[in-house]
Amino acid sequence: MSTLKNKNESMNLAKDVLTEAYMEMKNSVVPKVTKNIASIIGQITDMKYSNVTFNENDGLIVEIENGSYMPANRLSVGTIDQLYLALRLSMTDELSDEKVPIMLDETFAYFDDERLANILKFLNKNFKNRQILIFTCSLREKELFGKNDINFNFVEL
Repeated sequence: MSTLKNKNESMNLAKDVLTEAYMEMKNSVVPKVTKNIASIIGQITDMKYSNVTFNENDGLIVEIENGSYMPANRLSVGTIDQLYLALRLSMTDELSDEKVPIMLDETFAYFDDERLANILKFLNKNFKNRQILIFTCSLREKELFGKNDINFNFVEL
């Protein structure tokens, strides 16, 4: 009986520690990450979407042009992809102090040319200290790198 009691106490302790860690993350990391997401998505969309919040019921909530808020999952596929990329980029420095490479595989498939140019400029400006590998079946990225005077190496496989 005491073994069962010890296991129960251990489970309750683990639950308390996980709850505390979750609350700490929710109160410290989530606000910083949503602020970063808002900054990145604002730059990608020329400030069409520049305010992003998070709640436990709907996840990411985005302020749309008329000032109302919409859950991210109700936006276009392209905008959802852009938000997801913004999330990934905002987490790169949060997860590690090491400057790990950024690998993007067909990440820009649903970006229009204007938003693609914006994200390429953003990456060039904000991630100069990292290796960025972009895998794509299109030449749009190569053309926009050239048009925007962004230094790159092109390898065709």
